[in-house]
Amino acid sequence: MQLPKRSDQHIIESDSFTALRQVLPRQWVIREVSERDYGIDLYIEIVGREQLLSGDMAALQLKGKKALKFVNGRATFSGIKRETLNYWLSLPVPVFLCAVCLTTRKCYWANIKSQNRQGRFGSSSKTVSIQLTNEDDFSDNGLMAFSISYTREKRWPEIENAIEKSLMLFNTLGPLVLICKRSQGNLPCSTTIQYLVNQHYEYHWLLSKYLLGKKPKLLSYWYEQNISYQASTNLPPSLTLYYKVLQDLFRSTLGDYRDSIIAAYELVMELQAHYFAHRFPFLFAHLEARPHTFLMDDWYSRYFFDEYENETAYPEMLYFEDFNEFDPDLDELIRS
Repeated sequence: MQLPKRSDQHIIESDSFTALRQVLPRQWVIREVSERDYGIDLYIEIVGREQLLSGDMAALQLKGKKALKFVNGRATFSGIKRETLNYWLSLPVPVFLCAVCLTTRKCYWANIKSQNRQGRFGSSSKTVSIQLTNEDDFSDNGLMAFSISYTREKRWPEIENAIEKSLMLFNTLGPLVLICKRSQGNLPCSTTIQYLVNQHYEYHWLLSKYLLGKKPKLLSYWYEQNISYQASTNLPPSLTLYYKVLQDLFRSTLGDYRDSIIAAYELVMELQAHYFAHRFPFLFAHLEARPHTFLMDDWYSRYFFDEYENETAYPEMLYFEDFNEFDPDLDELIRS
């Protein structure tokens, strides 16, 4: 008598789901997708120790193999259709490939959109390969890395905006610092200055946290410092920060902010140049034609220590001029 026979692939899929469920934290919510032919098998909602549902959703594609072979800590999962990749990249939530080694029952994950920015899928082939590392599993350390990767990916639109805008506005940072340093500390800054500082600080906070891995203070900290300064000096309340507080702010954060912008510049022009050349073509073209001179030693001398008074007598005018002190060296900078 002829009867249906369960395929090996269905058994692998079932075993893979079982293995993944066993390693995911119990408090996470797992929502299976009934139609799996479109590249997503389930959605997970990441729930913290307080067990509060906050809408932290990620899409997962689950793949199982009888054995995954890692060489020097890396393995490749091949055969992902280009259409599936395009679908993943279009989704509004972070997308992860989860690969299960059925021999060891270990599960590994890969951040799809991050690998796309790294240029791993740049060719026009019909299929793509996903890179796995043996550290990106669901052990305690692997889960911590997963959460960090998820959070960074969830906030990537903000990070990307900060990358673009901080590079566009970098030449205005030095003049802004000079204006604040030269102003009397017991005077409140103008609303325009405050808006500019707040904008730069937003970029600093995002880039320092997500590109450098630092723990920058929230902007609210400096408003609290402003209240304390007013109280200690009997100065009238002001919605804008006093220049003394702004001077402390720049003294505390300028180094990390500049390092963050350098890291952003390296992402755009070197590490992920293929992605950013398509994402921000005009910014990329401008930076190619006129590289930022971050590494010149006299940036701090010029803008923080104010040692070039004859060249920076009117810092407000520098907002609208190209910084051309190193133009004779631009060709060498481009070549290097």
